Amino acid sequence: MELLFLQELGLTQNEIKIYTALLNLGSAPSGKITFECGLHRSRVYEGLNRLIEKGLVSFVKDGNVTCFEATSSERIIDVLEDEKRSLEKRIRKVKKHIPELNRLRETKPTAEANILQGVEGFKAMRRDVLKHAAGEHLMIGAIAREDRVMPLFFEKWNAERKRLGIKIRVLYKHSAKELPMVMRKHHAESRFLPPYIDNPAVINIYGDRVVNVLWKGDYPLCFVMVNKDIADAYRKYFELLWGISEKK
Repeated sequence: MELLFLQELGLTQNEIKIYTALLNLGSAPSGKITFECGLHRSRVYEGLNRLIEKGLVSFVKDGNVTCFEATSSERIIDVLEDEKRSLEKRIRKVKKHIPELNRLRETKPTAEANILQGVEGFKAMRRDVLKHAAGEHLMIGAIAREDRVMPLFFEKWNAERKRLGIKIRVLYKHSAKELPMVMRKHHAESRFLPPYIDNPAVINIYGDRVVNVLWKGDYPLCFVMVNKDIADAYRKYFELLWGISEKK
């Protein structure tokens, strides 16, 4: 008979062999048990001690001989019930500390990061601006590429931004002066960065979000980070750059 289900009690393979041997032998000395289950004598004694601790084996002394015997099989249920009560006690103890653990977690800074890929990912980011900008959208290192890659979307997005009352301030790259579409823009307050500031990514700052957009040709990759402290730090960086940048 396979008694592998006894592993549910936390019994090892050796302990299951010893317990099975005792079920077959009845009351028996350690030597007979060792022969029956084919284990080393030290392993048998080790297993017997653990089984006795669990209440699955009892022993009696007859002179100088100690005989071991499996207890009633109902003891298996008792062991599980004991473990159940012990587990319930531990659960109650842990539950008392959950509010304290949550308070500790709330005091630590948290951040969420994800990547949006391609034109549709970029559009999703710009729609997110409309939801979370909280009044202002800042951009550093803009090159107006979205106007060329997705002009219809940008036109609709800009109209919705105006309707929601979201202001936008843009720091264009110095080289963007040569782009006619930049010089025609009247929807945003904008300036040109000094020529020595030339970051490959376009940084978007809005709400509690900072999004670095890296263009590979006409394919955008948006690296989004959600953290209020980081967003506030980037706003200070924007204002510093705004103060040294050239007006249109």
